[in-house]
Amino acid sequence: MDSSIERPAGETHAPAGHDIAAERRRRIERLGELIFHLRQKCALKDMHLVREHGISTAEYNCLIQFFDRSTAGMKELGERLEITPGGVTRIVSSLERKGILERRISPEDRRGIDVVLTSEGARIVGDIHRATQELHAEILAGISDDRQQDMIGAIELLSRAIGRWLESRADDGR
Repeated sequence: MDSSIERPAGETHAPAGHDIAAERRRRIERLGELIFHLRQKCALKDMHLVREHGISTAEYNCLIQFFDRSTAGMKELGERLEITPGGVTRIVSSLERKGILERRISPEDRRGIDVVLTSEGARIVGDIHRATQELHAEILAGISDDRQQDMIGAIELLSRAIGRWLESRADDGR
């Protein structure tokens, strides 16, 4: 059986002489390779975007958190970016020096700090958001709508699986 062809629905046993364990190892290895290469290509794609806007990849990752909001708490940014409080402070400080973000005392909790887009920051985030959407549309242009829908399902499934794995590691201290 060709390893690139899916097994028919309902087929639960391997054909005679077929090594299920070896097939599974090959499939896992191939998925690992594809995930690694996808991660590399996504990083290169993001680098293309950041070069055009004169920001770092870390700053880009922070700014995309503002695609659907103009304010976020420092703690919230750290959680969304999955970085340390010190890392958030460095990124926000850099964007503050560039006039893109401002820090303000939170009106809801005076102990907290809110990060707010400046008017220039709102313009830049809007530009980055449009550029991101255009780039993704260009990349996906040669893929049918049905295949894009399949990709969404597969990526959501993979994301949930990785999330479960990460949660299991966090629970046991690894």
